[in-house]
Amino acid sequence: MKEQIAEVAAKSVEALLADDAGTSAIRDGQLLWSLSHLWDQPLYRRLAEQVAEGSERDEAAVRGSLVLAEGLAACGYWERARTLVLQSLARCDSADYIGESPEGQPMPKGARCLDDWAQVLSVCTRLLHDHADRELQIAAARAVAAILNYHYHPDLGGLLFAVRGDFFHFDEYWGTCVYSEAALAALTAMLDEAGRRGETHLCALAGRYLRQHVEAAWNPATGGIRREYSLGVWSDERPGAVQAAAVGALATLPRYQGGDWEAAWLDRVRDYQRNCPADPLTELRCLVRVYAGTERKT
Repeated sequence: MKEQIAEVAAKSVEALLADDAGTSAIRDGQLLWSLSHLWDQPLYRRLAEQVAEGSERDEAAVRGSLVLAEGLAACGYWERARTLVLQSLARCDSADYIGESPEGQPMPKGARCLDDWAQVLSVCTRLLHDHADRELQIAAARAVAAILNYHYHPDLGGLLFAVRGDFFHFDEYWGTCVYSEAALAALTAMLDEAGRRGETHLCALAGRYLRQHVEAAWNPATGGIRREYSLGVWSDERPGAVQAAAVGALATLPRYQGGDWEAAWLDRVRDYQRNCPADPLTELRCLVRVYAGTERKT
């Protein structure tokens, strides 16, 4: 599978470089993350160094800064990634912070968004694997607490995409809105953090919430993980990116706990995913997760 990962990583790099949208913090972060899987090839390593040196970060939105932090962390730019993730979290804490919905639309002022917490936690976990750091540990702990204590809605059995700035739930739409991709990213990040800390309770909790989400979001008639739940109804959208995120989460869980349910659902979602087109970056993220899960089991 290593050869397949390298092949898809090269395709991801090619697609990102060919993107007519030009450079941005998001593109640079995605490019660096893809290049980190080609680090043993001098040509790609030099390209990563060039991208890192010229990466755009001034005035970038929080989402772009966090994606860039992820890419920098993957390529070993520890200090720069640390600075970006802590700055991003401070911006999210601002009362006038305006995040983005999954469609890229402005969120209500001050809203706390699940995908921001997921990305903060993912980057912090990655950096803390390399070096202990008190501020990063606090940031990671805050992200875990926010996901568990505020975004999780026990009546829905799912993770809300957004809560108010005071961490109370919104009324109506945002008060019931669950986006699969953000929820799966948050749960995957929690599993990684639980593994880093060696916390079996946190792992079991993340695993339980993952099971709740997968079983609720699965279309019982024709299969596939559905994208969005709001106001008591699941949408019928089942894009490839959501299936890939589900496969990645389900492949991560057996690293820390595994059983018949995990194996059966991983096979079920992978079978559906094979018929869903996805861009090379999405495919790469999924492959890396599946490979890591396979390595752990062997």
